[in-house]
Amino acid sequence: MEYTTKYNVKTTMYKQFENSVNERQGAPCVYYYNNTLSWNDMSDMVDRCAAALKANGVQCGDKVVICLPNIPQCLAAIYAVNKIGAIASMLHPLSVKSEADYTIKLVGAKFAFCFDISEKAFTGNPELTLVLCKTATYFPKNVMGLIYGAAFKKKIKGKTAPAENVKKLIEWTDFLNEGDSYIAENGVPEAAQDCTATAAIMMTGGTTGNPKGVMLTSEAINNLSYELVNVVEDVMGMALDKDRDGMLTALPVFHGFGFALCMHVSMCVGMAQAIFPSFDAKMCSAAIKKYHLNYIFGVPDFFEKVYAAGYLAGIDMSNMKLIGSGGDVVPYSLTEKMDRLLKENGAKVHFVSGYGLTECVTVCTFTDPRREAPQGCIGVPCYNVECMTVVPGTTEECKGVDGELCIYAPTLMQGYIHDKEETDKVLQLHPDGRVWLHSGDMCNIAENGDIYYRQRLKRVYKISGYLVYPSFIEETYRAMAEIEDCCVIGKEVGGKTVLKLFVVKTKKYRSDNEEELTEKILDFARQNLSKWSVPKEVEYIDALPRTKVGKVDFKVLK
Repeated sequence: MEYTTKYNVKTTMYKQFENSVNERQGAPCVYYYNNTLSWNDMSDMVDRCAAALKANGVQCGDKVVICLPNIPQCLAAIYAVNKIGAIASMLHPLSVKSEADYTIKLVGAKFAFCFDISEKAFTGNPELTLVLCKTATYFPKNVMGLIYGAAFKKKIKGKTAPAENVKKLIEWTDFLNEGDSYIAENGVPEAAQDCTATAAIMMTGGTTGNPKGVMLTSEAINNLSYELVNVVEDVMGMALDKDRDGMLTALPVFHGFGFALCMHVSMCVGMAQAIFPSFDAKMCSAAIKKYHLNYIFGVPDFFEKVYAAGYLAGIDMSNMKLIGSGGDVVPYSLTEKMDRLLKENGAKVHFVSGYGLTECVTVCTFTDPRREAPQGCIGVPCYNVECMTVVPGTTEECKGVDGELCIYAPTLMQGYIHDKEETDKVLQLHPDGRVWLHSGDMCNIAENGDIYYRQRLKRVYKISGYLVYPSFIEETYRAMAEIEDCCVIGKEVGGKTVLKLFVVKTKKYRSDNEEELTEKILDFARQNLSKWSVPKEVEYIDALPRTKVGKVDFKVLK
């Protein structure tokens, strides 16, 4: 793929990390439960882990499943695997046995990392070597560490079980000792050099059929990480300050957003990051204050909880460089609330939202942090990214009307592992001679370049020949004081598609008469929506079901 860049992207992920280690050395690299690990500490951990992998027979090109939350061992494992030229196959740390078995078989892994809770998911894999990484290993060695440890033990009580019938089960500290023995005899393993080889496999959510493994190169991942650097340096005109900048890595790194836009950005530029194995609004907010973190990303639910709790009210945000949300549709009401908070706290930036897919490492558009984002806007293409809309089901470009969004960028995946048929459906050769990624999302590109999200193609319903967009209906309904959240699905009734609205009532209106409220909701729809967009049925629920990455789980509602 032809592209130009001023950044050093044509290296491995490990090389980016190594460059930062050489420059930063004893400076803070990772904050974890009030414990600080320096760049030298992390480098030593990565080298020992890489050596231990070699000692256990892992070779260049082998797939290694990493089923870990955001703990120091996870970061070390990712860069150690990359150093020796193996492939990090990222798996949700709360995966059950069937999901672990599926991934192991799909990628052909014989080595895996797990943690306290995910250990049991790997039972019954007699050819698998498994490293157990305990969450509390790097808690601080003081009274606070003991308190954290006690609280964590209570939290996981009854949720753990040993992995039985595996080839080898070894704890992290013993695993590193194996690395020490390997280094004593063979030296530190040399670093692989091919940045175009597969570096990571990210599992998609599996919205259609079985989950797919997205193959990504180091070069693609580096490109994505430096897109964020470009926003700060060239769009905002701000200089990176490695001594004062800091990243909140609360988004899980098993997902491309947390992997490349949080963890790897920090590793590329040499700034510290605070990591959390699970989201806790209070702890994350405390870290933002304590370490003056000024790169903050999360899913919408993250910011809703932090805002509602008031944890960030009144703190100095004058040093904020980027703060925003992605991973799901960002309600305009959230953008407005966060913009008010930023302004009150002295920030010079606006709350941003991004759009992306795992198939291009995730983010490929950002809203402009210098201005308030228009409602429904998902931004403009990032550095080195091109976007167009096409007539759905074709490669024919369409301008000024809704169409399927297509992306051309150096972040595109190599394909789905062992699934050429599905790969060919989304990576298509266009008349311009280039291969574009078909997103499956309906969007509209305005004349000024702003991109407006409409709907997933599979969530666009046709009612009486009229296209209806559930996300637009949901956004409209969120303006009602009675509705905290909602979701629209299509259902078949008598051979026709009708709309059903699921409603989560705001606390103030929870005890209201539901028959009266339903009539009020329908009347609101008749006044503010097309007649085809008025739901035929309304159901009240306590909360919308969500997938493991925080998106609304439409399949459960259906």
